[in-house]
Amino acid sequence: MRSNSEAAWVIGSFLALIMGFFFLLSFGPIVDRVDVGAGLAKLTAWLSYGVLQVISAIVGFPLHKNGTIMGSGEFEVDVAPACSGAVPMSIYLSAVLAYPATWASRRLGVGLGIGVILIVNIFRVSALFLIGLYHHQLFHETHVYVAQALVICVAVALWLFWATRFADAPAN
Repeated sequence: MRSNSEAAWVIGSFLALIMGFFFLLSFGPIVDRVDVGAGLAKLTAWLSYGVLQVISAIVGFPLHKNGTIMGSGEFEVDVAPACSGAVPMSIYLSAVLAYPATWASRRLGVGLGIGVILIVNIFRVSALFLIGLYHHQLFHETHVYVAQALVICVAVALWLFWATRFADAPAN
């Protein structure tokens, strides 16, 4: 009986946390003051631009950036808040915080998740930029069907890794 109530608590906490994160990411009065998605988009664009500068120095294509817009010649991409990794990060953080583990374990999971998801998203944006630049006909499908799913899959796999390796939930 205890395990059923604990499972219900974990699921309820997960759903409440997801709704809370999505509320913070999308509720107008909050977004007007603190836009986490836009902040992550700016950070992702800036770090992706750094990766692309290295690649452009090796391969030899021109590269420019203005805010969250990066381009080369006629081709440009805008790292919008929806491309910031905020949604997969919210799903991951909700799962970590809802899981019955110690707070030390949760802190480790939060730090691990934010770092790994940010890095994966930087390489996702950089790869999409290169696909758009060199194989423009594949950009839309890769962006919509592959790249978004990849980051969500990484978030789920990362949670499974954390839960099995670092979360010290009490045994039943």
